[in-house]
Amino acid sequence: MSVSVARRSVDLSVLRAGIPAVMAHERLLPVHPVLAPLFGVAPGDPGLVRGHTVVCSGSAAMSCAFAVMAAPTQVGSWAGVVGLPSVGVSAAAELGVVLSRTVFVAGASPSSSSSTSSSTFASSDMAAVISALVDGVEVLVLSRQVVASVSGGVMRTLHTRLQSRGGVLVLVGDPGSVSADVRLVATTMMWDGVGAGNGHLQRRRVSIELAARRRGRPTRADVWLPDHRGGLSMCDERSSGTVSSGNVLPLRRTG
Repeated sequence: MSVSVARRSVDLSVLRAGIPAVMAHERLLPVHPVLAPLFGVAPGDPGLVRGHTVVCSGSAAMSCAFAVMAAPTQVGSWAGVVGLPSVGVSAAAELGVVLSRTVFVAGASPSSSSSTSSSTFASSDMAAVISALVDGVEVLVLSRQVVASVSGGVMRTLHTRLQSRGGVLVLVGDPGSVSADVRLVATTMMWDGVGAGNGHLQRRRVSIELAARRRGRPTRADVWLPDHRGGLSMCDERSSGTVSSGNVLPLRRTG
């Protein structure tokens, strides 16, 4: 298997054999047991609708996207992550993402004609990569930079293809012209483990709110993301202080 943005060639033939192309929209993908109540299903039941677009935003957006990816990869689905070069692969594994079934594409190389030091995304390269992944994965995670780098028309065409194959599109950040079926806003509330000049960060409390089309009011849950083991777990107020070596304090940006 190879993914090359520079050569605009992606060989994902090993993935395609297992991707259902007929009546896929009638099936569901599983969700993490901790996220199940947010999706309105019982833990262990599937609740991620094939063909839907999930937008993850907020200060813990990437961790939230990993949590969405985890359960599908554990039951055999392939996933692709594009345009997130600083993504924590070890963190994804601790959250339950099966790395042997996940393809990571950092993004395009910096343009030689660009006068800035930041990386730029070549639209044609990204379109080629996304097109190949659409045919080979069931969960496709894209950054907002990747979505912005591809024209609206091309993005809609690729999105339609992914929907027809029963895939789930997960967008991290601003979805741009892509409409969302499910919105997950993951907001960091506090970190646990930092005392008065001692201790170390052990777990992060995150509030996740889910809003979806054709549903009533949004659902909300507080979770540890990550928890003290690096995974995802539900907050239990009765035991919220049993892991910490110090006080539970919010962290604020100071510069």
